[in-house]
Amino acid sequence: MVAAIRRTGVLRVASDLSYPPLAFRDGTSPGGFEIDLAGLLAAALGARLDVVDTPRAAMRPGFADADLFISQLTAGDAPGLASLPYYGLRQAVLWREGEPVPDAALRGIRLAVQARSRGEAVAEQAGVAPTVVVYEPIEALRAVSRGQAQAAIADLPLVVEYARTHRRLTVSTGPWAEAPLVVVVREDAPDLLAFTSAAIHELEQTGGLTRLRERWHL
Repeated sequence: MVAAIRRTGVLRVASDLSYPPLAFRDGTSPGGFEIDLAGLLAAALGARLDVVDTPRAAMRPGFADADLFISQLTAGDAPGLASLPYYGLRQAVLWREGEPVPDAALRGIRLAVQARSRGEAVAEQAGVAPTVVVYEPIEALRAVSRGQAQAAIADLPLVVEYARTHRRLTVSTGPWAEAPLVVVVREDAPDLLAFTSAAIHELEQTGGLTRLRERWHL
């Protein structure tokens, strides 16, 4: 697969561009931490990056028109081979200023989560039934802005970015475990997996990943 990518000169990466600052549309172009990482992998292969905006739900059946998935995926939900991790994703609580700060048990609050998300899993582990269940992570956060919920649980980078661009909102975190995010490689490409993991390891050792995280305030 590595040889084929170098021969065609194109690395095709599927990413859900609805998760700022990890992956999003910057005007008409993709941008974000994961897109920058994809660009570094493409450059290391001597290839042009082609990003295919793909909802994460559409990735579950496996690969179609992509070489890699780089889209907030963990080894546990990877429909393919998992690379070394490139980022430890935490969960956070978004809540309105003036509301009682939710504790780690999330008791007694109107809570919004995205269905089948890590935030919903946190609520389930706490034994809390969310009041608002939506199908896009941004809608869980908007439920707080609209007063439909007192708080929402979602991925920390998304919560921080949303709070930065909306007024009278606050972010807190709990003692929840990080989810190591990985690049997912198609199962018939172990050479591409080895290349990707080696590149991530080198970026970690040389400070490249640290610089990317700092650029995107992660």
